[in-house]
Amino acid sequence: MNVAYTTRGFELTDQIKRYSQQKLRKIESLDELIDIALTLEHSRHLYKAELLVHNRNARFNAIESTPDVFKSINAVVDKVQKQVKRHKEKLIGRKRKGPERRRTGTVEASAEISAGPRIIRARKQDVKPMSQEEAVLQLESRKEPFLVFRDTKTDRIILLFRRKDGNYGLIDSEI
Repeated sequence: MNVAYTTRGFELTDQIKRYSQQKLRKIESLDELIDIALTLEHSRHLYKAELLVHNRNARFNAIESTPDVFKSINAVVDKVQKQVKRHKEKLIGRKRKGPERRRTGTVEASAEISAGPRIIRARKQDVKPMSQEEAVLQLESRKEPFLVFRDTKTDRIILLFRRKDGNYGLIDSEI
């Protein structure tokens, strides 16, 4: 455990150091901590304790002032301990919680929808005017297995596709 002590207004005794290390073990048992900084300050009649704790992905901070240095250390350690517990619960809850699913209509309606195939819109297809020969050249240069175009001679929308035998298929629409 890497603890950095800073004192202002009084000397850090071995008793205070041992007591704080004993209390900080509570926090260290909860999570793998990288850095701990404990600042103790004596001004007027109060002991102010400030504890700053870092772990891999969070920072926890607490400040407490009391007339006794040991009570200040206790209070600060308890506050940070609560913060660490809350943070760990939040992370665990986030991992276990699945994506939110919306329910629409009744159970029967959702069963009917999930039974059949769904229609998923992939993208818009631009229908450009071109001849059949130009369309074949366009289809050869593309990765897609089909091309929708407007025939310049008949002004109809035509679907040109690659067949499994290596030839091209043509689907002509009637308007």
